[in-house]
Amino acid sequence: MTRSASPDLYRPGHGQRIGLFGGSFNPAHAGHLHVAQTALVRLQLDWVWWIVARGNPLKSSHGDFETRLASARSMASSPRMKVLDIEARLGLTYTADVLGAINARHRAARFVWIMGADNLANFHHWRDWQSIGHSVPIAIIARPGGRAGHSPFERRFASARRPAHESICLADADAPAWTFINAPLNRQSSTALREKAEQGAPR
Repeated sequence: MTRSASPDLYRPGHGQRIGLFGGSFNPAHAGHLHVAQTALVRLQLDWVWWIVARGNPLKSSHGDFETRLASARSMASSPRMKVLDIEARLGLTYTADVLGAINARHRAARFVWIMGADNLANFHHWRDWQSIGHSVPIAIIARPGGRAGHSPFERRFASARRPAHESICLADADAPAWTFINAPLNRQSSTALREKAEQGAPR
């Protein structure tokens, strides 16, 4: 199966705003696309890069990488979206390390991390989560199961929160900086899709 091009080949222009959207994408679905499109518009990004996780240390099973990569590529249909396999190429697992690698390669671009609100509850379990908060602005997009105001991340970085109407400037801000963006909810989930596929599989 053909993998996505290396991020080095994209060579973003000086000052371009790029959203980094990481996940297992097991499988990618319309909810993921909704988050990416919302960020693309509300943050006025030039690109959204989908970063397919090599593995998820917080999950016991994350599925075949090549299958998940193909799933993300089929869903990221916008010409302003790219799917990266940088974790697999560089042998990385943790978001903090991926951000370090991307920032080192593309110093002229402005990056913002995109995260669905359903990840807020366990974000403080990510390795070096506080360093992530200090290294890149973060846009949190409303998702079913995600509530604003209740997570350790939000308490730790309360003074760095930007109002949603300033989200257009988020990618240009110096970290720590984050915002919560409310949007119509898309209720598709990878878990529900996997369960449906398992129920329909022959016994």
